[in-house]
Amino acid sequence: MKKIRKEPLVHFLLVGAVLFGAYAWMRTPENPAANKTAKIDITAGDARWLAENWATQWRRPPTRDELRGLIADYLNEQLLAREARALGLEDNDVIIRRRLAQKLTFIIDDTMRRAEPTEEELQRYYDAHARRFRSDARISFAHIYFSPQRRADARSDAENALKLLVAEGATAWNASLGDRLLVRSELRDETEQSVSSTFGPDFARAVFALEASSWSGPVQSGYGMHLVRVSAMKEASVPPLSEIRERVTAEWKREREMEAKERYLAELRKKYDVVADEEVKALIGSQGERRDD
Repeated sequence: MKKIRKEPLVHFLLVGAVLFGAYAWMRTPENPAANKTAKIDITAGDARWLAENWATQWRRPPTRDELRGLIADYLNEQLLAREARALGLEDNDVIIRRRLAQKLTFIIDDTMRRAEPTEEELQRYYDAHARRFRSDARISFAHIYFSPQRRADARSDAENALKLLVAEGATAWNASLGDRLLVRSELRDETEQSVSSTFGPDFARAVFALEASSWSGPVQSGYGMHLVRVSAMKEASVPPLSEIRERVTAEWKREREMEAKERYLAELRKKYDVVADEEVKALIGSQGERRDD
């Protein structure tokens, strides 16, 4: 029984049973609206209104895919609002209907959020999505900077300095060989993204390809030339499940919520008669087709 109670599908079916049970009651013969299929219209005017609102916010018109998403969201909102009204929460005000739709969405999401994966489900999800939880490679390194603005030939000077450092040994350090730069001369536990944001993507790729424990270069950045000594490199890896259990569980729940909500919306699309203008049908696609089972 504990396992059954944890099943997300059971939670979804319970919510669905309550909502659709209430709807069935609303359609009894005693109800004057019984057996009358509710209709939801999606017009070209609705599409233009959505596009205009988007353009006002983002200072550009939406792409075709973005407009398709806007219309899909609008249809879902109308379905949820209509369902809320079918459950007796009727109000003709647009803002109130939107709040009703949001409240019904919250009820569905909150119910699904209470579902907990079994150990087997969590392990399967972790194994199937391991790359999603992969940690970035990290590097620690020191560098000596050679400015092309202050030197006639920064690359040549860097190459000569490298010979001196190699002769002195791998641990040699002589900052006076280079020039000042408003960036730390030693960086620790950096990702490729963080190195890229400071020195540029070409420098970051080159540094992550260097061997550790010896001076190398010159390596060019957006600033100029650098000699680099990598002191530590941590390869990208997937932490064990025991270390990221909360994160994996949260991702599992998020996906189950999305699946359950889409199943619920698919049932609503069957239940209501969605009528779209010709120029909107291509954007809505199958979402606007009502099927009678």
